[in-house]
Amino acid sequence: MTDSITVLPLALAQGVALTAWWMAIILAIPFIGWAWVVASVYDKDAAANYFPRERWNGLHILMGFLALAVVIAAPVPGFISIPVMAAILIADLAIYFTVRNRDDRISESQRWSLDFESLMAASKKEKGVKVDKGSAKMAFKGPDGMLEVPEKGTAEFDVRLLAEEIIQGAVDQRGGQLDVSPLKDGNYAFTTLVDGVRTVIQTAPAATAVPVLNVYKAAAGLDVTDRRRKLTGSFKLGPAGLPPETPVRCTTKGTSTGITVELLFDPTAQVQRRIDDLGLHEAQVADVRSLVEDGSGVVLVVAPADNGRTTTQYALVRMTDAYLNNVQTVEFDPQSDIEGVRTNTYDPTEEGADFATTVRSILRREPNVCLVSEMPDDETAKEVARADTERTRVYLSFKADSALTALQLYARSVGGQKDAAQSVRGVIAQKMVRRLCENCRTSFQPTPEMIKKLGLPTDTKELYRKSGQVLIRDKPHQCEVCGGSGFFGQVGVFEVYPMGDEERALFAANDMTGLRALFRRNRKMSLQTAALQHAREGQTSIEEVVRITQTQKAKAPKAQASAAQ
Repeated sequence: MTDSITVLPLALAQGVALTAWWMAIILAIPFIGWAWVVASVYDKDAAANYFPRERWNGLHILMGFLALAVVIAAPVPGFISIPVMAAILIADLAIYFTVRNRDDRISESQRWSLDFESLMAASKKEKGVKVDKGSAKMAFKGPDGMLEVPEKGTAEFDVRLLAEEIIQGAVDQRGGQLDVSPLKDGNYAFTTLVDGVRTVIQTAPAATAVPVLNVYKAAAGLDVTDRRRKLTGSFKLGPAGLPPETPVRCTTKGTSTGITVELLFDPTAQVQRRIDDLGLHEAQVADVRSLVEDGSGVVLVVAPADNGRTTTQYALVRMTDAYLNNVQTVEFDPQSDIEGVRTNTYDPTEEGADFATTVRSILRREPNVCLVSEMPDDETAKEVARADTERTRVYLSFKADSALTALQLYARSVGGQKDAAQSVRGVIAQKMVRRLCENCRTSFQPTPEMIKKLGLPTDTKELYRKSGQVLIRDKPHQCEVCGGSGFFGQVGVFEVYPMGDEERALFAANDMTGLRALFRRNRKMSLQTAALQHAREGQTSIEEVVRITQTQKAKAPKAQASAAQ
């Protein structure tokens, strides 16, 4: 009883000490300072640099509760618990400070130092300072709404301007896409395709390039912290102050050397062309229509990378009435929705059946037409060859340099010439050549030696070459239409080879020389012949014909697996 009477006054005395006004002030000072830094500096900095805010805020709250518990619940005197509490709060701030500065998304100029003024600058925009958006020239609108413009004068604002400048560089050069890829020296290259030729816009170190990539990812609603998986999103782009209208498709993927990003400007418009608008000559259009009307067997649709294969395969699919027929596609990355067509998207990162099994499952449903957009492995080709191709037309699309190369790759993947010959009904191969700028192209008369060497008709009187300049008052000036390149746009060059009984017999016997001769006797244009015809019509130059008809080493389907996936 005596012990109880003695302890009770001591406990009450400690309670009075903890609730004294001066003790509350001592406790409040470190907590207020810590809370201000977390809410006004760290949280806003995490948002600006696309760090995982929820996880960081969760850590801050946990550390705050831990610090408070040390003071309230720990059975130690105040002169010990209060310094421990302060140490916990300081440790929380130090963790974020250190991790932030070591992140490769933070450039050298953006790193913090132990300077109170730098922390104040980081929280400046949360103190009612009006953001000056006058210098931002573009508006980004994604699934999460408009991408906010950072405060002028900050490092984030400079990153935003650089992101806009790079896109503008691609647009100014008439590029249809912007590609960002890591280089071996640790830098990143920002490039675009101008009339099918890759052009470098600029290069930048990773510390500068990665924040720019994060702007594009954030605009598309993608997780900027995910640097490994393949991610796809979209946003709309437009001039500042106006509603964004140009759709942009953003695809990112992690590699062993860094992140790759592809921005496709208005991707749907790029693949919505009719078969008559692709560059096929009149006789070739007739052959294509005949293949489509046949409606059975396998038609190979091939081209090298970035040579219009997707546009052509979509044009072929559109030639079948999707409301009267069951038309389906199996694709890794659908570029456009086709009215009435069922699109089956295959994601290699998800668990489930592989691509070949997915193709087999769809072909067993016996669609009238099925587009298989890639041949990533031999098994896919075998599933296509084993399908009931008498009832189903299959367009099998993959990368190849020519029609005959495509036939050989298909036979190798299927496992034999005979099995491949039994299913195939035709092959369409293509490449793209640059169109001569009609505003500045110049004509010349080819010599008899040139005509003979190129195999042109002897009555060829005129050909054209690129210039890039126009005469104004007898003085040469850069052509404003093509920007001095001498080219404006592209046109397709095709091989269209129907495979009848005679052609399939030669293919089954692996007589590729005889097959080539048969195509020639039947007046089927090779890539070179089709390209030379475009040159005779003044659409392209002889130099372009030589460029695209040079022999390139064919790649086996297995080597294409990583590119397709």
